[in-house]
Amino acid sequence: MDTELKRTLQVLIVENNDVDRAVLINMLSKAPYGSFQISATDSLQETFELLKQSLVDVVLLDLNIKDSNGIDTLKRLHGRYPQLAVVVNTGEYQDDLGLRAVTMGAQDYLIKGMYKSYGLVKALYYAIERKKAETELHKAMDELKEMQAQLIRAEKMNVVGGVASGIAHEVKNPLATILYGVEYLNTVLKDGDDKIELTLRSIKDAAYKANSIIKDLLDFASLSDIKRDLCPIERTIEQGLVLTHHQCEKFQIKIVKHFATNLPNVLIDKNRIEQVVVDLILNAIAVMKNGGTLTIRTTRKIFDRSDISVASNLTDSIAVGEDVLIVDFEDTGKGIPDEYLEKIFDPFFTTHRAAGGVGLGLSIARTIMDSHGGMIDLANKEDKQGARARLVFKVNGK
Repeated sequence: MDTELKRTLQVLIVENNDVDRAVLINMLSKAPYGSFQISATDSLQETFELLKQSLVDVVLLDLNIKDSNGIDTLKRLHGRYPQLAVVVNTGEYQDDLGLRAVTMGAQDYLIKGMYKSYGLVKALYYAIERKKAETELHKAMDELKEMQAQLIRAEKMNVVGGVASGIAHEVKNPLATILYGVEYLNTVLKDGDDKIELTLRSIKDAAYKANSIIKDLLDFASLSDIKRDLCPIERTIEQGLVLTHHQCEKFQIKIVKHFATNLPNVLIDKNRIEQVVVDLILNAIAVMKNGGTLTIRTTRKIFDRSDISVASNLTDSIAVGEDVLIVDFEDTGKGIPDEYLEKIFDPFFTTHRAAGGVGLGLSIARTIMDSHGGMIDLANKEDKQGARARLVFKVNGK
């Protein structure tokens, strides 16, 4: 409080009665302590205009003014400016109204004529402190929700990983038997029956598809065994582009590269990160089936929280202020629907189910990045013309 007393408070008086407004200004002008810069109005519309133009610390609000009446006045003000400290100042002596006011955004409730200058000034200062405490409480609650989401996610990944590993091992052996059986039938059935050949080919294709899914499940469940070396990230990106070159040509995807110069090597398992790069490129291609541009850029910077979206802000593996290397993959597709953003890294979530996707690519990519002490982020671009996938690596440290 002592620190607050040393600065001038910006007070906005919203009062319909000329006499009451003059009394309030006089009280604050002759206050026993504190310093105040006072502005005044008699309407909610003008209040909104003043709040747009200047910084206000606290509003002294009459509920019945020129263009608004009753508790609705407070609701409208708090709805438009929820961050403001508000002291209701009214002639209505109703306890239930006071209780309603403080539960709807006011920090205090004063009755006209029932206080003196000292009490008014104290109410204003206390209101500001209460608002600060309320803001900090909301911030702490948001952080708690974020931590809870992180714990839930970690537990979900552990459970799914264990289940996936068990299922994969159980299914892998029967699949191998099916593939051996198909190969055997191909060698013994040589009568040239087109229907038999088509059936065997279909069985073989389905078995290989299932085997690919099993491989993804095993990758998802056992990504702890990584071997990291210092590697140039550009080389890993280029190798990912080589592996996806055919797909890019097939769907007429133009690749644009903006690689920063003199980037340091990063400590990575190049095979695992190459897998992540390939997954992100293929995801971009999947949303640009009629052609488009994939821009890949690398940057070195000091990390801050704005570098990742809220949806992906579920880890503290990289602290604000750390030296990081960022790799962005920006497509020109339709972007990601808002309702998908919070689910995008969930195991088995996919928007390509009809095309045979099982929803493990981004989950595996997330696990790989976590095992590297890095981050992966997926968000819509600011211009809404496509999405941006982002990989964040620490430049130094493990």
